[in-house]
Amino acid sequence: MDRQSRMYVLKVAGIAAVYYGAAKLGLDLAFSAKSVTAVWPPTGIALAALVLWGYRYWPGVALGALLANAWTGVPFYTVLGITVGNTLEALVGAYLLLQVADFDPKLERVRDVIALAVLAAGVSTTVSATIGVLSLLAGGEIDAGEFGSTWRTWWLGDMGGDLLVAPALMIGVTHWPYNRAPGRAIEAAVLALVTAGLSVLVFTQSLGLTYLLFPPLVFAALRFWQPGAAGAALLMAAIAIPLTENDHGPFSGNSPDERLLLAQTFVGVACLTGLVLAAVLTERKRAEETVEHIAETLQESLLPSRLPEIPGLEASVDFRPAGELHRVGGDFFDLFEVDDGSWAVVMGDVCGKGARAAAVTGLARYTLRAAAIQESRPSSILALLNDAMLRQRSPEEFCTVAYTRLELGGADRVRVTVSSGGHPLPLVLRADGVVEPLGRFGTLLGVVEEPELTDFTAELANGDSLVLYTDGLTDAYAPQRVITPEDLVAIVESCAGHSAPEIARHIRGAVLDGGTHEPRDDIALLVLRLPARPQVQEREIRTVLAREPHAASIARERIAELEPVLGRVLMGNVRLLVSELVTNSVRHSQTGAADEIELRVAVFPDRLRVEVSDRGAGFPRKVRVPERGSGSGWGLYLVDQLADRWGVSREDATRVWFEIDRD
Repeated sequence: MDRQSRMYVLKVAGIAAVYYGAAKLGLDLAFSAKSVTAVWPPTGIALAALVLWGYRYWPGVALGALLANAWTGVPFYTVLGITVGNTLEALVGAYLLLQVADFDPKLERVRDVIALAVLAAGVSTTVSATIGVLSLLAGGEIDAGEFGSTWRTWWLGDMGGDLLVAPALMIGVTHWPYNRAPGRAIEAAVLALVTAGLSVLVFTQSLGLTYLLFPPLVFAALRFWQPGAAGAALLMAAIAIPLTENDHGPFSGNSPDERLLLAQTFVGVACLTGLVLAAVLTERKRAEETVEHIAETLQESLLPSRLPEIPGLEASVDFRPAGELHRVGGDFFDLFEVDDGSWAVVMGDVCGKGARAAAVTGLARYTLRAAAIQESRPSSILALLNDAMLRQRSPEEFCTVAYTRLELGGADRVRVTVSSGGHPLPLVLRADGVVEPLGRFGTLLGVVEEPELTDFTAELANGDSLVLYTDGLTDAYAPQRVITPEDLVAIVESCAGHSAPEIARHIRGAVLDGGTHEPRDDIALLVLRLPARPQVQEREIRTVLAREPHAASIARERIAELEPVLGRVLMGNVRLLVSELVTNSVRHSQTGAADEIELRVAVFPDRLRVEVSDRGAGFPRKVRVPERGSGSGWGLYLVDQLADRWGVSREDATRVWFEIDRD
């Protein structure tokens, strides 16, 4: 026997064993006849097995039903009839669900819950009830006058199995490992205790308190979806049915079959309520995920998939739609090359959200690209967009756009021309930290036939950055928190010297880190930067000096070759300061005699930098004015007076450095 055959036999035997055990439990509750009970769990087991594993496992159902009814004392042909009815019931139920209703055992759709209740619990159970009761009648186990009541009990008992046990099994298998729902393990434990406690309370009191069980059932469906609803209903049934059998609870005082039927009907209705609620929640979740996917896809189609590379410029963009879902926002940006070799940078904001905003965004983006081929002036291009919007828009649709034209003028210059149609003005961050707004506000686009639009021209030099943004950046948490123009300028100023990605990251962090909620508006931020040219090093001298009294004079000899480059006056200052720093290192570094001193002198086109390093512990950057006639304290004082910049750093060594400009 191969492995597949062995697995088949094991599954058939497993179905039969579980069916038999559940049947013995159900038959213990039989009253009207030895083979008829108001609660019949094996029906749900058989249905779940055939739905999950397939029709070919019907022998397991037949074997379990045969064994379960063989010991009830009824004639053998009656047992065979009941076995046939139970087996056909499972086959019919699985066929109706899978072939007619296109059933999904996850029960995540309302239609699946309804199909389970109507086709399986309502229709297929009539097969077993009819064949089984006729078999009992043929065997003399019931009289003809008892046919109707016995059939009803049988039918409702099987219905309970399909409504309580089958969903629990199917959900238990298909939802593993139960980590999709928002509920957590501690919530599940508390909910189980509350459900069990309320079930005991309700079904030990004769008062009609069954409504108390619906809040935990609803909470289970809300927090744990299908597993929660099925689990809570099964827990209720496990407590309600035994207590009702012993004549406790709100259904006490009736005959044994009647009170069990009432309890089983209540629990079945409760289970259906929870499953329908859970299905509504998961359908809504699926719809939200679908909308989110469509929104993301549409948003991506309206924005550049990636920023193109502009020769000599760094570029970085930060785009964030507002809201819990990635809705189609009104903010958009674009960056493209124009036919004449210049580049267009667009930042815009369309009024509204959703499909209508997406339509206007598409119109604006493609109109601007087409207009850039015909016109070169940004104001003329925005005027063409204004005309297109007036022809095709609804009265409530308008947008703001900042259109920027970049003309590359070599490695150290970019000419920038800006026109703003009601949009926040772009900011230029100069290399020295000064921030300048470019242009002036114009008229919103799509509102009037002749908008006021002007062009403004500036230049970017090495180290300068251009920052374009939408008003969502400043109004992210309005009205509780608004970033004023002054606040934004201060944030941008603090980014001087940073790369384009660092600037974008810093601005967004400074604006959003203080907020505890989702931003109320979309945010679009685009940063372009003309990198500073690397300094060309004209000359460099590196030398290692022994820690000895003559170290300063040796240092002066080593740098003497720089005098033709630096000139006599500057060289005099450099010689003096090098001598002082080397002497300080020899006297005060407190290192061993074998430790060395490193001297580095680097000459750049605009400045000279000197570094003296040793293995000493270092010292604070503090300068005192030495007393007249004193023989110490002059070294750092002279450095502070003659150098343009100086400092002390401690990494792998203590490094004292100074810089002198070559102006």
